[in-house]
Amino acid sequence: MPHKSSKRLFEPVVATERLHPSFAWMMNAEAACCVRGMLEDVYRDFDDPDGNFLEQFQTTGFDARFFEIYLFAYFSRSGYGVDRRHSNPDFLVTRGGLTAAVEATTVNPSTSGVLKNHGKSIASLSPGEVREYTRNELAIRFGGPLFSKLGKRYWELPHCRDMPFVLAIEAFHDENSLGASDSALMSYVFGLTTTGSWTDDAALDVRTERIENHTLGPKMIPSNFFGQPDAEHISAVVFTNAGTHAKFSRMGYHHGIECVEIDMMRFGFCYSPHPDAMDPTFFSYNLDEPPFVETWGQGLVVMHNPRCRHSLPREYFVDAAQAYLEEGKIVVEHPSWHPYSSNTRTLHFGGAKKELAEHFPKRKPLVGVSPIPRDEFRRMCGNVEYGVPLGEEHGWFSDVSQSFLGVILHDAGDDDWAYVVLARDQYFQFRAIEVESGMQFRDMAREALQLKIADFLSSPQRIFPKEKPA
Repeated sequence: MPHKSSKRLFEPVVATERLHPSFAWMMNAEAACCVRGMLEDVYRDFDDPDGNFLEQFQTTGFDARFFEIYLFAYFSRSGYGVDRRHSNPDFLVTRGGLTAAVEATTVNPSTSGVLKNHGKSIASLSPGEVREYTRNELAIRFGGPLFSKLGKRYWELPHCRDMPFVLAIEAFHDENSLGASDSALMSYVFGLTTTGSWTDDAALDVRTERIENHTLGPKMIPSNFFGQPDAEHISAVVFTNAGTHAKFSRMGYHHGIECVEIDMMRFGFCYSPHPDAMDPTFFSYNLDEPPFVETWGQGLVVMHNPRCRHSLPREYFVDAAQAYLEEGKIVVEHPSWHPYSSNTRTLHFGGAKKELAEHFPKRKPLVGVSPIPRDEFRRMCGNVEYGVPLGEEHGWFSDVSQSFLGVILHDAGDDDWAYVVLARDQYFQFRAIEVESGMQFRDMAREALQLKIADFLSSPQRIFPKEKPA
């Protein structure tokens, strides 16, 4: 097996004519430089127990293998221990002393049968037909791969016994399938559908109805996946529509990969936290001025099985929305910001972006760098090491997007002041990225700290990777 540092994801291992069109685009397109760089960075730590990942990723298994490497990026860079020594299931992940088995699957295009003959193209559907499609055809499409994985009985393997078992799924069956939210899958796994309406005083009234089955042409499947025989072995089903090249592009941009040549805009729809909101919120932002640091888990939805043998804590899957049953109703707890769907527009300007920046005044984003309580600072970064002993802490700061943190320190021995700027590394742990000491007064250190964070905010980079050991 080659040394990890020498592994290359975009060196073809098959003839050019066999390459998957999406892989070929990522390999060659100038605008794909961010996704290439981010994928290569993640792949260097990726174990391939089957020995066929590269060949499948580059050819007929592109979508399924892309979802697999996305899940690896999420687990490995969100604080989980990851074990991929076994061919099945795909992952054993450990967090907080609890190990869970995770098997990935995808919804793929149908080449025969009822779905091939009766299935609809999403782009051709009217609004009314979309509702029917979501309730029946999309649920059936999710049901196929989930039931297939249920039949594998991986929980009986010696290394999976007596632990939570999770199925993770993403849909790639239609060119517009990634725009679908979790609603169809959630209705199918719980066997329930929810509808909302406003009362006379404009309060939201949500009603829950049981679903017995889903039909398409002559095909009918029972609803309530969690209620089916053997499904008690499934602790949760995890869904995302974000395990895509757009996600890796944005994360690469956050890491500073080629951001001097690329312009990137994200827009879509996200959760609205107002208790009487029936509709999502539209959002749009340029990644040169992101409102937050995007995490690998942003967009994940975890659906907890109410009758499973081995339950998972609701906080086990970090940065994800959590769906569960409470008094016969589906309850969803969202993170502070949760996208339902989004699109990412990427333009490659090459050297022109830098040249334009040199000829025009440097644009400053809307910036706020404010003092925060020490407990809030500790909650975000813990007892972080600053790299050098600089004295006692005398103030804590953050920008409004919580991309950068700052702390002021006093050296009683020399009676001078210092500041430290912190940002996230590739594992989303805060670390010191800038230190300045020897200032005579606290106000000098405080002002210098706030200006330095404002300067960092004028660049799109939000993640500052640590050097990996050779």
